[in-house]
Amino acid sequence: MGGLGRKTTLGLVLLPALCHADGRGLIGYGRNMYYPLCAAVCRGSIEQAPLVCTPHDIKDGAHSHGGTPYECHASDPAYLTTLAYCINQRCGDNYTADIIESYWRQHAVNGGRIVLEPKPVMSYSQALDSIKTPPTEEYVSGEMLNVTSLVSDEDFISYEHAFGLFEQVESGHSKYSLLVMISGFLVPLGFSTLRFLPFPPLLRSKIKAVLDHPAMIGSRHRAPVAFGQGIMPTRGQALFIAYFIFINAVVCMVDIKAGPQPNAWYADDWQQIMSYVGDRAGAMSFANLSLMFLYSSRNNFLLWLTDWSHSTFLLLHRWVGYIAVIQACLHSAVLLHVYIVIEAYESSVVEAWWYWGVIATCGMVIIWGLSILPVRQRVYEFFLLSHIALTILVLVGCYLHVFYLYENNWGYEIYIYVAGAVWGADRVIRIWRVLRNGVRRATISQIDEDYVRVDIDGVSAHGHVYLYFPTLSLKFWENHPFSVTSSFAGRPTSPITPVTTTVTVEDGEKSEKVESPSPPAYHPRPSLTILARVRTGVTAALAKRVVTGASLPVLVESSYHSAPQQAELDKCTTLVCIAGGVGISTVLPLMQRHPGPRARLYWGMRRASLKDAVAGELQGLNVVYSVGERLDLREIIVAELARKDESGDVGIVVSGPEGMADDVRAIVCEVSKGVARRGVVFVDEAFSW
Repeated sequence: MGGLGRKTTLGLVLLPALCHADGRGLIGYGRNMYYPLCAAVCRGSIEQAPLVCTPHDIKDGAHSHGGTPYECHASDPAYLTTLAYCINQRCGDNYTADIIESYWRQHAVNGGRIVLEPKPVMSYSQALDSIKTPPTEEYVSGEMLNVTSLVSDEDFISYEHAFGLFEQVESGHSKYSLLVMISGFLVPLGFSTLRFLPFPPLLRSKIKAVLDHPAMIGSRHRAPVAFGQGIMPTRGQALFIAYFIFINAVVCMVDIKAGPQPNAWYADDWQQIMSYVGDRAGAMSFANLSLMFLYSSRNNFLLWLTDWSHSTFLLLHRWVGYIAVIQACLHSAVLLHVYIVIEAYESSVVEAWWYWGVIATCGMVIIWGLSILPVRQRVYEFFLLSHIALTILVLVGCYLHVFYLYENNWGYEIYIYVAGAVWGADRVIRIWRVLRNGVRRATISQIDEDYVRVDIDGVSAHGHVYLYFPTLSLKFWENHPFSVTSSFAGRPTSPITPVTTTVTVEDGEKSEKVESPSPPAYHPRPSLTILARVRTGVTAALAKRVVTGASLPVLVESSYHSAPQQAELDKCTTLVCIAGGVGISTVLPLMQRHPGPRARLYWGMRRASLKDAVAGELQGLNVVYSVGERLDLREIIVAELARKDESGDVGIVVSGPEGMADDVRAIVCEVSKGVARRGVVFVDEAFSW
């Protein structure tokens, strides 16, 4: 490799040490890399110069880079006077003395290191005053710097090109990282505010039936596609995913260009472009970590500000994760290729920043592989534990990667702090939700061979809860989501029948007096009721506890993700709930609280025993049962949307098996585009992971 190639290799390997940054925040946003640029260029031009005090063999643990200890730079008069003279000549009167002295104290010796020791033995003004005769000889790169020398125009311009463009590109990394992060917050809010636009209800329903509710391809959204490997997004979800893929692809390429030659770090344009693209991909991957953690959070603040469901955000969490993994792999692959080409691989692969970056990238790839739908469905407990463990490993790996590389001097650690804060805050809030309910006792009863009922006294909740059964298995930390069927116990199980008595008065006339007997005594109390279908894992373990008849301790994390479109449903004249099996748990509270004039529940089940288990909660509700037969979904939906004797919107809520939910979705979209006379608020009440 020629001289320029050797300079390129050395520049890339020592890049973090050659750079410094002042301020707080990200590069270009509160933090400057080279200020003043002229002073930084002067220092970079002689940074690698051998000095009189440079030892021939650097001892392990010495504070050094480029073969010269920092202590040597701090005390060598030739280095200090050459640097001071260059700064005086190149910066001129463009900066105040205070700015130059500040730079001198912080960066004359240590460059990009945060630790400011050792300090130079003389100040900038003292170094200038010690120069009795202006230098006339230029320093020649590679030779020993043992007298005060001039920095050649060629060297200065070469480093000026390298430093100037590099700071521009790094500022671009910050700008586009912030763009991705902020848009990840604001776009969901923007999409959600569309519901406030004054569209006629019927027109709004038709638009959603085309652009929002249908599956992106085909008719399956809840049911897995591609041989059970994944979930097909709805068209509304697909629009956001497409936007996010597009914006991430664009920002990985925009504002990346090759600068003028000569360049102290890059031998040609190709090396510049590849290095900048690799760095940009890594920065974007870091930026997406925060969104990935936020979207997966149970306590995601966007759930409170938008009408998007938790299932939607979990779907987006996976897609943002895919993007972050691809960007991390691109970052690693591109820079690996660059380092091999410039023959810097062997010297870099032994560095801590290198192997921690490899660990983080590999951890992200493994998380992807262990998070596919078949794994989540069949071994959920293993998925959950591995997901948490590998997530911690990735965060640690990412942090140590940038720490050993930049010593927290370039601001990249901020992305890890934000991602870790989001993840940690969610865990803290979860613990608070558990502690406020305390330790309770769960009573398990058998409904039939397929279903069990869980009753937990002393707790009131809505939506979904997460239950921890610490004595059910050795994995006491495991928790599972359940829909709340009812929050109170003690309701009368049968209606009160009025009693009519006939009374004869003195004039012979008869009158009737209707008397209602005193209601039967009952004692209402907070008590969670949960219906669960027995499958594998925790529900199978709960079913086994029915035999013993004993209650068991339970921790309740509540409440979560009640219907995000509840306010829209409350405005509907008619509420139609369609449930299958234990899907009754989600729609029953909606039926009980609906303020409109009419609400009807269509409930399909395989056995009537499920109906008997919630007989008390069904009192006073308009319910149509179907036992052992499929509901005629098309007839139900067409009848409600096409009827002429009612006006106002119809709320249609479906909760049940995947196939039934997808059928309802497809029929609602078809009818909304066709014979519907009323607007529709459609809600698919599903909990997925």
